[in-house]
Amino acid sequence: MRKAFSMIEVIFVLVILGIVASISSQIIVQVYENYIVQRAMYNVNTKTELAINQIVNRLTYSVLDSAIAKDPNNPANFKLLTNINLIVDSNLIVLEWIGYDNDSFSAGETPYWSGIAKYETATKNLFETPASQLESVNTIIKNLSDNKVDLTGSVDSPAVVFQPRTGEGDVVNGLCMGLVNSDTSCIYSVSENNSTSFNFINTAKAKTITERYQLAWSAYALVPEKQSNGLYDLNLHYNYQPWEGDTYDANATIKTLIKNISVFKFTQSGGIIQLKLCATEDIGADYNISTCKEKAIIR
Repeated sequence: MRKAFSMIEVIFVLVILGIVASISSQIIVQVYENYIVQRAMYNVNTKTELAINQIVNRLTYSVLDSAIAKDPNNPANFKLLTNINLIVDSNLIVLEWIGYDNDSFSAGETPYWSGIAKYETATKNLFETPASQLESVNTIIKNLSDNKVDLTGSVDSPAVVFQPRTGEGDVVNGLCMGLVNSDTSCIYSVSENNSTSFNFINTAKAKTITERYQLAWSAYALVPEKQSNGLYDLNLHYNYQPWEGDTYDANATIKTLIKNISVFKFTQSGGIIQLKLCATEDIGADYNISTCKEKAIIR
């Protein structure tokens, strides 16, 4: 009767166990590597999708013809978004626009500012906007701007842009809204006269008043900021008023939308604004995962 394994049997078992252990460790390493890659891919996809969706949500409510591209190192170098050539204008990496106030427009069962002006009775001093509720508009704007802007005239004021801008002397290309210089000839600071009428802050200024208007309390700028790793952080500048003399680089609130982007491109063709955003996720050992998202906004 055998009471023990032979040496050959022990060695054979050890060899088999070694082979099994080697295969198992390789499988475990492969599973872990796949997990790291999949997690990085999920993270970078999610971050990029959230960032580009935030941009789309803001740009959807941009004032018509207000979007421009700027060179952050040369303020005199700018173009309307409709004129951008992605190859020739590679230095124009800042996207800036004025957004109309959709938050208070859509907050109630009926719009809090109607977007309709009684141009027949309007003067250099004021205009009526039937069916509006400007007290509610003021509350929302104050809350969103952290009390920096309101309709009382005591701090920075919102502004109105009349559409279409076709009056004599008007520049119908977005460069008359204070975004590039001191020209604010087609945007007018306003305060609340009563629930259904606006006062113009500058009563001496000549005005072209039409039946439709948009109310704005902030401009927006998307500004890539280069980091030491060669990639960029994409920052959103907001809560500043170009019609009050503010600029995105001096007077705005700044929030980072997404870090480590490699590509941020934008252009406009006809009524369609196109965006492309690429971001990178580091997974260590000089490896990284990249993804790109593209969106189109039909105006």
